[in-house]
Parts: sequence; C-alpha cells; structure tokens
Amino acid sequence: MIILDWITKQAKIHPNEIALKSEYGTITYDELIDKIDIAASLLYKRKPLTDGTIAIYFPENHMEFVIYFLAASSLGWKAVPIDPKLPIEKAKMILEDSEADVLVSDSQHQWWDGEMFLAGQELSYTFKMENIPKATPDSIFYLGYTSGTSGKPKGFIRTQESWTESFRNTAFEYKLRVGDQVIITGSLAHSLFLYGTLHALSTGSTVELLDHFSAEATAGRIRNDKRTIVYVVPTMLEALLNESYPQWEAVDLIISSGSKWNVERRRWIENTFSNAECIEFYGASELSFVSILHQDAVSTKVDSVGRPFTGVEVSIRDDQLQEVPYGEVGTLYVRSKMVFKGYQNLPAETANIFIDGEWATAGDLARMDEEGYIYLVGRANQMIISGGLNIYPEEVERVIQLVSAVEECAVIGVPDIYWGEKVVAFIKWRQGQEGRDALLKEICLQDLPKYKCPKEFITVDEFPYTVSRKIARKELIHLYPEGCGNRE
Repeated sequence: MIILDWITKQAKIHPNEIALKSEYGTITYDELIDKIDIAASLLYKRKPLTDGTIAIYFPENHMEFVIYFLAASSLGWKAVPIDPKLPIEKAKMILEDSEADVLVSDSQHQWWDGEMFLAGQELSYTFKMENIPKATPDSIFYLGYTSGTSGKPKGFIRTQESWTESFRNTAFEYKLRVGDQVIITGSLAHSLFLYGTLHALSTGSTVELLDHFSAEATAGRIRNDKRTIVYVVPTMLEALLNESYPQWEAVDLIISSGSKWNVERRRWIENTFSNAECIEFYGASELSFVSILHQDAVSTKVDSVGRPFTGVEVSIRDDQLQEVPYGEVGTLYVRSKMVFKGYQNLPAETANIFIDGEWATAGDLARMDEEGYIYLVGRANQMIISGGLNIYPEEVERVIQLVSAVEECAVIGVPDIYWGEKVVAFIKWRQGQEGRDALLKEICLQDLPKYKCPKEFITVDEFPYTVSRKIARKELIHLYPEGCGNRE
C-alpha cells in the first residue's frame, strides 16, 4: 500500500465524514479523494513525468497543500514543502537543490520563473486522466529540508513505506479513530505537523488546520462533543500554558515533539490539560520516530525520552561502534523501516549516517537503563569545551528550566581567551518575572559542578527558530553583546 491507499480506504468506508477543516471551509473524505485525482491529472497533463518534483509554498495552512502533496505522491513524484518563513534566498536554494519541476502556491511569485500552479484556480476544473503513473511503496514521495536560520538547507528523502510503516506503528502507540478531531497547530512545511495530518486522515479523523498558531485560535477549534487531539511543539505549549481557557479541559490527547519536558513543565501541562493524556516522543528528520514517553511511565521515568517506539530497535555504541553497558553514554543508533533514504545530493553525508547499511544515527549521545528507557545527554556537535572540560548544553538547560520564571532557555559556548569557550545561557523570562539572574545562578550552583554553570545570563525578548520551531543555536552568538560580562 501507498499513503493515499490508506486515505482512500477511509473514503470508501466513511465518504461523508469531514476530512479537512480550515477557516476557508470543509471537505469530506469523498471530496478529498476527488480533488486529489483532479490535482494528479492536472500535474501529469502539464508535466508528463514518472519522476517529477513538486514544490509547495503557502503563507498559511491551506487544504490545497494537503491535496497537492497527496496528488504528487500518488504519481510517484517527490513533494517539497517550503517553509513560508524562510528568506526568499533560502527558498530559491531549495527550489534549485530539489530540481523542482513545478511550484504550487496561492499566488504568483516573481522570484520563481519556472512552471507555476495557482492552487485554487487549477482545482476548479474537473479534468481527470486515465492511465497515469502510480506510486509504489519504494517511491520517494517526500523531500523535506532541514536547517537552522543560517547555512545551506539540507534535503532529506523519504519513501512511501517509511510513512506507511509509521502509520502501522503509531496505531500501537496512540489510537486515533473515525470522528476524532485532530488540531494541527503548526505549519504543514514542518514534518511533525504534516505527518500528524496524513496519519489522522489515514484513520478517518477530522483534521483542523490552523492558519496561524495562537492560544486563542487553538481554543476556538476545540469541541466538547469530539475526542480532541492536539499536535504541538514545546514552544507552542508555552503559549498555551500562558493562557487560561475552559476549552483546555476538553482536550483528550496532547502529542508533542521537539524537545524534552522537565518535571516542572510536565506537572504544569498535566494540571492545565487536566483531562488529557500527555505524550512526548523523540525523533529526528533522519530517523523518524525513535522513542515515546507515555503518561503512565512518567512517575519513574520523567527524565527519560521514553522507551523505543514500536518497530524501532535502539543501540547505544562507543567510538569503536561497540555496544556500551546499560547506564553508559554512547552514540544512539536506530534500526527501523521508518528511517530516511538519505540526503539529497549528499552521498558522503548520507554514508556517515549509516553503519552496516541499516543502523542510522543523528549524532545524539544517550544512555539506556535496564528497562530500555532512553536518556538523552546531548549532541556531540554542540558540546562545549571550557577549561578543557566537556559540557553538554542540554544538561545545563534542564537545570535552568526547573525555574518556573523561565519560559525558554538555550545554552551555548562563546569563544573566550581564558576558558577557550565559556558557558553562556540565553533566557526568555515569563512576563513579569524578568531579572532573576541571581536565582538562576544559585540553582545552577546547587545542581551542577561549578565548571558547568553559566558564566553569564543574557536576557532575550524572543529566540530565533528553525523551520521546526527549535531554537536556532547557531544564531545565538549574534545576540551576544560584544564585551559583555565578567570572567569568573
């Protein structure tokens, strides 16, 4: 089966169920399949290719994004979502690197001189072709791009099977069903929200697309008469936690990925969404799902990112690629049918990801306990060397996040003549809680060796983010005031 087959099956069983909702309207499962067929015919008529590439660029979440994405994938084409928040120069880099044959958007763009589809206008036709190409499970359907706010975007390639296998495994971890309401709070250009959308459609659920994320918009979509699932990243959760809406009590399931919740955050989340099961999972663009932490395991495993996801094998290895004993730190490798195919046009980097042709790593350092629960230590490429000692930013951040006055934080190493690198923490305070640096310093000294404690705390109003709403660490150095601070 390919991805569209899962959704077509739901359309045959529940043709009149609502598939997609946005502020622009609703479409049923039967209508969705019809529009996908039209879009596929139009794409193939304009570009009769068996291996085409379509780029998708919308300033907001539109139903046409989903329609054209599925239409292209049904043909065996690659779909390339482009984040609308990227600078135009980055978008052009992605179009060039992906060798896009056509761009689908809601308006013309002067920076693109290739083939163009105006989404709403094109789908007004009822043209359908017979005998058009059909994707296979091995077809590459998704070419996503991941990067910080600087550097050249890097494309990662996925096959149909990597996501249909994810559908199967997700069914064991959290069960969605016909009639459930799944609220997609973030951009479809981000793989978490795109996967959440397609997985929900594969189960017969109704997908609610937010045009722009806000706590108010999220609350406005929640219905008491539906089982409600909300997909978020932690930065969005912070915004939801800062607002008090009675609708939060109607949420049944919170699904989050992107960074780890600490014990204080989880307690706050569980109190705010008092009737919801709160699930965290850890994954990567290259690896897909790695682990999952269900609420029933939190009492004893709160610092863990969970046990391996269904269908995933995990191995913690040393520099000689030998497995380390339980409790020892090493590089985390995974083996599953959900991992990516490789990087676009980067064979050497792809080779660095895999060992033995089947075990893959994203470079995370971790340890595993005897019950199989995984604890992340950090990323090898983010390690700070200060005074000759190794420091992982994540372990410092976990301590700082214990302070409820802190909304977000990030720790980096800043070049220093004396230390080599000094530990600097960037802090975004909760409203009205600013300027509590002395408390942070005290907490760090209590819970960390002195050499791991930040030498400086820098207050920021907002953080720079990557496409996936993670803090863009490489950009933080530009927020560091030259000549700031005193050596300790």
